[in-house]
Amino acid sequence: MKLLLDEMWTPTIAVELRKRGVDCVAISEPACASRYAGVSDDQVFARAQEDDRTIVTDNIADFEAARLDAESRSRIHHGVLYALDPPFNRHHGDAVIGQMVRALEAFVVSAAGSGRPVGGADFLRPA
Repeated sequence: MKLLLDEMWTPTIAVELRKRGVDCVAISEPACASRYAGVSDDQVFARAQEDDRTIVTDNIADFEAARLDAESRSRIHHGVLYALDPPFNRHHGDAVIGQMVRALEAFVVSAAGSGRPVGGADFLRPA
């Protein structure tokens, strides 16, 4: 499973996950900004699918609309993972980094071992 952190999440989370062997990039990382930053959420969703990435966000309204639209058209997608407050309050700055890293790493490991199908929506839980 490859992850894409939406722009509300610090790229430090992606850096820490990569150190742990998780394929994760953040929209706000300079290497990804030209592809993902400054475009609509529909475009982020579409580009994430092209890149085989599951989106990690707290933006349910926009990404549920994009996900449901893809499903209504029978398009395969790589899913959306919602990290919501509580317990993942992005306004807590550095305090949320470790919590997000642990939870995302656990989710990826669990998903890999479960034979989980591509697509759908999940809610991140604390590790």
